[in-house]
Amino acid sequence: MSRRKLYHVAFCCLLGVAAFGASRGAITKLTLNPDAPVVDLFEGKDQGQFDVRLVAMNAHEGRIFITNKTDKPLSVSVPAGLVGVQVHPQFGIPQQGGIGNFFGNGQQNPQQGQQQNQSVGGNAGPMNGNGVGVGFQNGNGFQNGQMQGNGLNFFSIPPEKTVQLAFNSVCLNYGRREPHAGLKYELVKADSLTTDPVLLQLLEDYSPRTNREAQQAAAWHLANGLSWDKIAQLKDEKVPGDPRPLFTAQQIQAGRQLAEQAQKKAADRPKKVDAVRSVVAK
Repeated sequence: MSRRKLYHVAFCCLLGVAAFGASRGAITKLTLNPDAPVVDLFEGKDQGQFDVRLVAMNAHEGRIFITNKTDKPLSVSVPAGLVGVQVHPQFGIPQQGGIGNFFGNGQQNPQQGQQQNQSVGGNAGPMNGNGVGVGFQNGNGFQNGQMQGNGLNFFSIPPEKTVQLAFNSVCLNYGRREPHAGLKYELVKADSLTTDPVLLQLLEDYSPRTNREAQQAAAWHLANGLSWDKIAQLKDEKVPGDPRPLFTAQQIQAGRQLAEQAQKKAADRPKKVDAVRSVVAK
């Protein structure tokens, strides 16, 4: 193994150890403090109230760490759709410009695609379903009766404490390499990168209880414009000399259904956005 590769492996190990260390002291059982003011996650980050870190472990799993940097308890509202973007040492964060150019694939942008790993998109949820008095609107299995579904995820963070969330995702740049814990990723709102309501709906609806491969096929179809015929021709190159279909016929059919469901639900997005704004304004 070359010296450069050894340095890379050592660096990845250090990042993994750091992420593990952060998770040991983080709160995983979510609660809601009714007296704590509600702050939008990214507005709080910009104002210095929250520190937000994402560890993208692979294509479908990650960890989000949110630290309350203030001396008072705060309730945080997390957008239903989230995207993790690699912060590349050479390229930084790619320019944000919507579905047409941001969620391209490595074949469309070979120079950057060969070096940039895939972005991952989906939503956040409690670790192992641990949540009391909080409302999660996405497919992660928690919606408390105290918090009606309005497209926002609420929970509270004590002062100077860190909460750990599960990040459930799919890859969004066909042709690029998958993420891993040794890479630096930045968490952003999905709607800051694309205005496609169908893709946004698919990411918000992502559920670890639904077939991952079907959701991945739907994501590449919507984000990268891969036709269903093209998706059916994709091969799994992980087994040398024995390339197998990346998706089964059943997974592709399920993916098509998920994309169609997202399209139907996207028609109601304006009503949903109005409902969310009314909750935040209260």
